[in-house]
Amino acid sequence: MKHLFRATKMGWKEEKEGVWFDSDVYSKEEAQAEFKPYKGTTERGYPYTGYEYDGQKYHDVTYLGEFADNELPKSNDELWEINTRQKR
Repeated sequence: MKHLFRATKMGWKEEKEGVWFDSDVYSKEEAQAEFKPYKGTTERGYPYTGYEYDGQKYHDVTYLGEFADNELPKSNDELWEINTRQKR
């Protein structure tokens, strides 16, 4: 099983990526704590809080849930399909 997060990389493209943690090693809270908050300032002088994990900086991080290794969604459509199946 894996804890899965969707993280938006810093930059104007707003590229998103999935970041997962093995649930045998990390609890949900421990996995969330791996994203270290930091304070920054935009080019126009506005303050913001970002998150950093493994050298990559992110705008935001969203917990998507815990998934079986063979059911990790690779797109929003797959995530929707898995969540719909689980609710039945």
